[in-house]
Amino acid sequence: MIGYHSGFEGSLCSMIMVQGNKHRVVNIGIGTKQVAVEPRGASVEAYVESQSHKLTPLEMENITREKDDETILRRLSMNLAIKQAYIKAIGHPMGFDYSRLEFNIPEHTATGDGYPLTGWEFRIWRTGLGVARRDKLVKEEYECVVAFFRGSTNSRFVFYETTEQLSSWVQFINIDQMVKVIPKLTA
Repeated sequence: MIGYHSGFEGSLCSMIMVQGNKHRVVNIGIGTKQVAVEPRGASVEAYVESQSHKLTPLEMENITREKDDETILRRLSMNLAIKQAYIKAIGHPMGFDYSRLEFNIPEHTATGDGYPLTGWEFRIWRTGLGVARRDKLVKEEYECVVAFFRGSTNSRFVFYETTEQLSSWVQFINIDQMVKVIPKLTA
């Protein structure tokens, strides 16, 4: 069987697809979060405050530990993307209360309602796009996370820092290539 999830955020469309036995492909999810404040022009501090209801006190501490805006925004985006990926993987609707989940990324631990989320693997990476906006090329950055259930006794966090590391299992395609694949997904 093939299991997949898709999503979009800003200018990025994403899809995770795996093949295998049914019980091995149903619990997968992808989360992407643009590393940018919403609405445009808002301060990072105001944006973090607007998202704080989705975070636990420990997550807020980890996110705001550094004082530079770029690091804070990147950490917030990563945390929201990991929650989104996990929620998709367990099949809950997007209205799920993010604050029920706690991802202590520095310690590589995850809990839901205070219980360990064992057996999960979270693959985390950053990607950038060059997007045409009128007559300018604008760079957009995204935090991306894939969550899938492995069934082990602990949770695992895997960070991809280089294109070479990522290319062993991630493929970047343009819209023309995606259109060619769509008929195969609906057959």
